[in-house]
Amino acid sequence: MTHPRRLWMTIGKIVILSLLLISLGSTAALADENVHIVQPGDTLSQIAQKYGTNVETLRSLNNLTNANFVWAGQRLLLPTDTARTVNPANSRAADLDTTTYTVKPGDTLFSIAAAHRISLAWLAEENRVNPGQRLTAGRELTVPAGFAASGSEDAEQSRIHVVEAGQSIGSIANLYDTTARAIIRANNLADANRISPGQKLVIAPPALHERMGMSARVDENGFLVYTEYPTTTEKWIAVDLSEQRVTAYEGTTPIRSFVVSTGLPATPTVTGSFRIWAKTPLQDMYGGNRAAGTYYYLSNVPWVQYFYEDYAFHGTTWHANFGRPASRGCINMRTDEAKWLFEWAEPVHTSQGWFISNDENPGTLVIVHQ
Repeated sequence: MTHPRRLWMTIGKIVILSLLLISLGSTAALADENVHIVQPGDTLSQIAQKYGTNVETLRSLNNLTNANFVWAGQRLLLPTDTARTVNPANSRAADLDTTTYTVKPGDTLFSIAAAHRISLAWLAEENRVNPGQRLTAGRELTVPAGFAASGSEDAEQSRIHVVEAGQSIGSIANLYDTTARAIIRANNLADANRISPGQKLVIAPPALHERMGMSARVDENGFLVYTEYPTTTEKWIAVDLSEQRVTAYEGTTPIRSFVVSTGLPATPTVTGSFRIWAKTPLQDMYGGNRAAGTYYYLSNVPWVQYFYEDYAFHGTTWHANFGRPASRGCINMRTDEAKWLFEWAEPVHTSQGWFISNDENPGTLVIVHQ
């Protein structure tokens, strides 16, 4: 297929709106010293650790039926003897003393924010980082001084696992509640099946899309639902490759859900956090190799929205195998449903040609997971 190949990234809308939400929630929290307002990226275990209590106590105090599910903006009662930690997200960056944190293999923006007890929005805004962007080891980020995670040897050693006989990447990932892909990525493993006893592995937390995949389920209405959400304010699209399902969200509210066809095993759909970077209502698509017998030409493909390089949502008229993998990596949709998603998602497109996202008109967030 032929088209531009630029990926525009922006954090403007998510950061501004998230900061507004956090600011409003934090003001209410300060009025009651025994209440915590859940921030984007918070988990119950992180909140318990922050206040020197445990998950069971928080679950009992707040009548939580599912200890794995809290949502941004939720008010949680705290034990009366807990000490409140000041959240730097409640202060302007200019009023804070800051220090530098060097990104380690496997770090994500979410894990760094949680470890330093700051909001994702504050960290992203201060460092001009897209929340969906993968961090590079060695990169330096500004974090508030006095809120840094422990740099003790014990804390550092807790990130290292020494392989024992009989262990695999998958079994090690299960021990640490992470994913095999996160460990492979953190250690730059060329062959995940070749690890040996005594080998030291960095244990990395799962990325956002991996964490979402671990908790995803389909509810009685056919919507994908999660215990963690990438944003509480803006539009975003969830793609579950295991379920072959797409759900359009506004904040934490599912709007519409679709059964789709994603990439075949030989041509899988990319996973990760992205933004729609280009869209056009009609396009011819072609690619592959004639000699290898993989060449294809598809005329007048409707309602095309690219979210990463040449991976796109688009309408499909040449098959009806929705609910099972059938594509070369794109997300095949019924034509009427692709049209709805095209008109709903940003950037808003009113012309007949191409539209490329930019800082003033950014694309909708897309999360693709297994």
